[in-house]
Amino acid sequence: MHLAAHELTVGAKRTEWVVRLFTDDLEDAISASLGGTKVRLERTEGRSQAEAYVRSKLTVHRGRKALDLHIDGITYKPDAVEIQMHVEGGLPIAITDRLLHDRFEDQRNVYFVRSPKGRIDAVSTKENPRIELK
Repeated sequence: MHLAAHELTVGAKRTEWVVRLFTDDLEDAISASLGGTKVRLERTEGRSQAEAYVRSKLTVHRGRKALDLHIDGITYKPDAVEIQMHVEGGLPIAITDRLLHDRFEDQRNVYFVRSPKGRIDAVSTKENPRIELK
């Protein structure tokens, strides 16, 4: 099974978001999306390709309004990549998460959400990529 971990901390004005993925899984998915071009995330161009990939695979809405996903930074390690992001505002939001789903049939993206109302857990799969957080 392939996993990615999403941690969201919800505030009234901003939702902080960190996603952790295995480096080789993310590099493989980006390479496949680029027609097989080899990607190395430790390089500057690899990080910009990672940002473009994440933006193409994650969408966030509040009602019918699409929210801007701000990528604040990428921390590279040989075994795992951490991507720091945020969206403006708190809950409710709906996330459509297709990260790595097109590359790995068994991909599971696990969400741990800390909100003023308590903790919310959710999972995004290829069959069900949409998550509603209220």
